[in-house]
Amino acid sequence: MYLVLSTPDLNYAQAVSHELWMISRPRTVSANETSQHYCGTFAHNDSTQVAIGPLEGTQNVHADADEIALVDLIDAAITAQDRTDIINAINAAKGGTIEMQSVIAATSLGGNLQTRTQLTDNGWFPEIEGI
Repeated sequence: MYLVLSTPDLNYAQAVSHELWMISRPRTVSANETSQHYCGTFAHNDSTQVAIGPLEGTQNVHADADEIALVDLIDAAITAQDRTDIINAINAAKGGTIEMQSVIAATSLGGNLQTRTQLTDNGWFPEIEGI
């Protein structure tokens, strides 16, 4: 599943992907790592939307993960209850794993989750001639 973001800016999409990565590898652990993104970022062909993904599977949650940074970044796109639910989910998973797709699906952002097929059908990934 891919999450279509409310802000159509690739820099914003990269920041969200980065904060998802920070759940597993907080700044205190990953400061010198070169790759600090959890998933890919994609812009629709008409440049009106961006998405991140895929979000399938589980990810490790570091015991020192910052549960606030992600919700602060996406705060304009979520409700107060979503904020609380995401924070609680990350806190409960510290030292274990989390399935962010399920966490997102349970929030008001759930309607923004789409499959690769849905994105393709909506013009996100055009066919490349000759392949």
